[in-house]
Amino acid sequence: MAVVWLKNLQTIVKLNESLLMTQAQFLLATAVRGTVGRGREVPRFGMSLVCVPSDEIQDINRRYRKLDEPTDVLSFPYHENLSPGQFPVINSIDDYNLGDIILGLPYIEDYCVKNKIKLHEHLPVVVTHGICHLLGYTHDTPTKHQQMYSREKATLTCYNNSFGTNIIPLSN
Repeated sequence: MAVVWLKNLQTIVKLNESLLMTQAQFLLATAVRGTVGRGREVPRFGMSLVCVPSDEIQDINRRYRKLDEPTDVLSFPYHENLSPGQFPVINSIDDYNLGDIILGLPYIEDYCVKNKIKLHEHLPVVVTHGICHLLGYTHDTPTKHQQMYSREKATLTCYNNSFGTNIIPLSN
């Protein structure tokens, strides 16, 4: 099973932490398994999820992306220069850490309210997007965007089949 650490540092949005943990563990394991391919051993990678208020994610976005606005998700990979579909070289137990995903929960909830989506149905989409970034996927060119979209779609298709949902990737 994938290892996920969750820290909820915001109090504005009511969050079902148990459900988010279940979703994130499934999504991480599925994304990693999809990268490895069938029939191969799946490494037990982990990540952390940190839920923050809008002002904090705006501060992080300003500091690291030079964008002075709140956002839904920011990813901070543990491994540098990781190519999509490739796993990091494991030299120590710390190398199993893929990185951190920061969720701007009030921002995500506002999006859900505006689009008449339930928060627990949209969080898997945002988390999958963040996981793909931790696995080396980006969307800064059309080719890279298509690669990331394909990985998100495959991961969410597995999720949909297991949980009876019908959600689509964020990168669409």
